[in-house]
Amino acid sequence: MDVGQMNTYLNYFKDEVNIEDDNPPIGIILSADKNHKLVKYALGGISNKMFISKYQLYLPTEAELKKEIDLLK
Repeated sequence: MDVGQMNTYLNYFKDEVNIEDDNPPIGIILSADKNHKLVKYALGGISNKMFISKYQLYLPTEAELKKEIDLLK
């Protein structure tokens, strides 16, 4: 799936499926690699909310999660 296809689905869902009090839909794109420049240009001009992140085969350990949380503080 590419960004344009995801944007099409989000717009359809927003117009045809959402009801009055629903929040706008979001798209999540999982990728094997996180290329910031590619994401920047692929999402340029698209107003829908899409989240792009690196796919991981294994869940992080409890210690790794705590470290990530500490970095956000």
